[in-house]
Amino acid sequence: MNRFYIKRAGSMLCLILLVGAGCAELQGKSVQTYQSKYNATVEASEDALKNLEILILNSVSDDLRTDILARRADGTPVTVEVKRLDQNFSRVTIVTGTGVAPQLNRQASDQIHEFIRKHLLLSPSSFTKRPE
Repeated sequence: MNRFYIKRAGSMLCLILLVGAGCAELQGKSVQTYQSKYNATVEASEDALKNLEILILNSVSDDLRTDILARRADGTPVTVEVKRLDQNFSRVTIVTGTGVAPQLNRQASDQIHEFIRKHLLLSPSSFTKRPE
């Protein structure tokens, strides 16, 4: 009888940890889709980090996806993933913080998106021209 309750308690604990970790990740995660060319979106993302004085530690890129690992001045990690959806659209996922750390911050991720948006609005190379 005791084994049943121990197994049940163990299962419930795993479920609670899984749900908690998922919620924590969502707290610092922000996803936006931009109507812009992939390369321009990558450039805007890198410029946003530089303008916010977030140090880029590593960047891995190919024709469809770029992953940027960075760190804020307070030591909080920031990851930026830019995915090419098609010729005219790119999706940017920004996560500030890691795991269940208390410094997860969606507001910081949204602030980076704001800089990306501004950069893309000012950059004529970011949008494709419509045929006339």
